[in-house]
Amino acid sequence: MSEELVKDIVSMNISHDASVCYLHEGKVQWMIEEERLTHKKYDAMPFLSIAALKDRVPNTSTALFSLLRIPGKESFQQYDIDYCLSVYRKSIRCSLQDFKWKGMIEYHHLSHASVGFYNSGFDEAVVVVVDGAGAVVNEEGHEVESIYRASYPDNFELLHQKLCPLFNSENISSDHTYGIGMTYAAVSDYLGFDFHGSGKTMGLAPYGKDSPKIKSFLKEDGSVDNSRFERVQNGVAIMGDANYDNESDLAYRAQKDFETYMINLLNKAIELSGSKNIVLSGGCALNCVANYKYLEHLPEGTNLFVEPICYDAGIALGQAMLVWRNITRSMEKFPLDNLYLGPPQKHDIPEDTYEVSTSDVVDIIIEGNPVAIFQGRSEQGPRALGNRSLLFDPRVLDAQEILNKKKGRELWRPFAASVLLDHVHDWFDMRGLKESPYMMFAVNAHEEVWNKIPGVLHVDKTCRIQTVSREQNPNYYDLIREFYDRTGVPMLLNTSFNLAGDTICETVKDAVDTIKRSELEYVYFAECGKMLNDPNRRS
Repeated sequence: MSEELVKDIVSMNISHDASVCYLHEGKVQWMIEEERLTHKKYDAMPFLSIAALKDRVPNTSTALFSLLRIPGKESFQQYDIDYCLSVYRKSIRCSLQDFKWKGMIEYHHLSHASVGFYNSGFDEAVVVVVDGAGAVVNEEGHEVESIYRASYPDNFELLHQKLCPLFNSENISSDHTYGIGMTYAAVSDYLGFDFHGSGKTMGLAPYGKDSPKIKSFLKEDGSVDNSRFERVQNGVAIMGDANYDNESDLAYRAQKDFETYMINLLNKAIELSGSKNIVLSGGCALNCVANYKYLEHLPEGTNLFVEPICYDAGIALGQAMLVWRNITRSMEKFPLDNLYLGPPQKHDIPEDTYEVSTSDVVDIIIEGNPVAIFQGRSEQGPRALGNRSLLFDPRVLDAQEILNKKKGRELWRPFAASVLLDHVHDWFDMRGLKESPYMMFAVNAHEEVWNKIPGVLHVDKTCRIQTVSREQNPNYYDLIREFYDRTGVPMLLNTSFNLAGDTICETVKDAVDTIKRSELEYVYFAECGKMLNDPNRRS
């Protein structure tokens, strides 16, 4: 395939966290997760995302798709592919011959590694990929952790890998491990959060303590203790011998063991590779508490990049980035500079809005009201970063209870803060980080500011932060700056604009519907300086 045929690449992930992305000359133009369009969390078939390709990509693009191949289920998976492509034909109204079909890409951890490495901007790095379970490797088992030495244009040398048993397998090798990611997910499921609820377990952990009734999930040599699990018929790992007085103690144990295991793995990666540039990817990289902990334990001079779209939605990006370089041999780097990657769309603002200034919006927030901000292209990844965010005054003592009730979430769940980059070091211990633009670290607040921002501090006095500069998001920056000029606090409480069980708003219709079926009242359309105040709001 010649270089001129790969100026444009469409790539899709067909599994949970289904997604579609479009690259032009190696650079990401846009991506979308299926769940943002269907409002079905972790949706697995990108039907509406494929439809979003219409009029947004050239018909001559090279097309890629990936899925997790499960032994014994190939026919079912093939049905999924055929159905997906039939939807593509109807949605785009062009023949498949118009696309240069590259076909199915079966690597999974390599795609996680690719998106992280190419987004990092490093010339070379060691990439650590850890998740629940990835692709099948030589019919021996599923990937659970992998370490690659990476360099341009497409060099990924596998230095280390561990596998878990095949789903439904009765043959479990002594070399197999259920993995730290599956261990953590199993604890989350046991606690009632399901296997996708690890973020809740992370949030619950600081309420717990070290209990002698709960055995470590690690052996003395630091490896995962497989004896803590049973294997059930459908191939899902469950806890076998939990014994605890308090659910938060179990979450605490899982979090601490996760941190210990990952610190050892990262240091092993440095030892194996000799590189001081570390990239962390795979779903386990979403543990922002552990990400901050690593900064204490990595050797001096180590550079850590945590990929923000590290979970399976990023597979589409990773495989596209890698295949483009496979073919073109390009050495050009495109380090990640923002996550406002949703497809360009026209926003039809409701007629019953009124003009507001930035000062007017801050007035509403200072009066104690949550205000949603909706602007531009949606953030991709699991964090709201000021284009689809719900904002509140971080000085309010009971902000956590107020907002969690309005969103329908568990009352103990914490919130993040969007902080002016110029002031972040005055309020938080960054442990050497210059910035945190993608909210991938939960950092310690300086003790002298604890009583100034109680609304964004978790029980352990940490906060997941997003640093904001005017270059990154001018409207959002100006709003936070106005709040700072008025209050002396250079941040706003930031949570995603959605209700519990729903996905982050993608369209204006989503925003209006969310307001109308909740106790939320205000949506600020920042680009046009207009406010929607729902007249049907509850008293």
